[in-house]
Amino acid sequence: ARIYLDQAFAGDFESADVLVLGCTNYPLLKPLLHRLAPGGVTIVDSADSTARVVSQLLRKGLPKPSAESERRGMPRLKFFVTDSVEKFRRLGAQFLGTPIEDVQHVELKE
Repeated sequence: ARIYLDQAFAGDFESADVLVLGCTNYPLLKPLLHRLAPGGVTIVDSADSTARVVSQLLRKGLPKPSAESERRGMPRLKFFVTDSVEKFRRLGAQFLGTPIEDVQHVELKE
């Protein structure tokens, strides 16, 4: 990771003001990014922003569950991923403590 980041920071990055960590795995590199980024670059972690919005939504109250969800006693979860569906199922099940079934792969267009 360090070699890639050294290369990324070597070019025109000197004139950058902000580095947005826009993918869920980038926060894992945040300590290294703080050390390698040129002085004056603000690092914005999208996970922090996402957590704030989710927290606000939860405080407002969750939407009413569907009849199927109520019957099963749990919410229906649907996931969309840009990476491997199988890898997400495996890792997601470890994080959530329950099997993950409804996962769809999506392509993000520019």
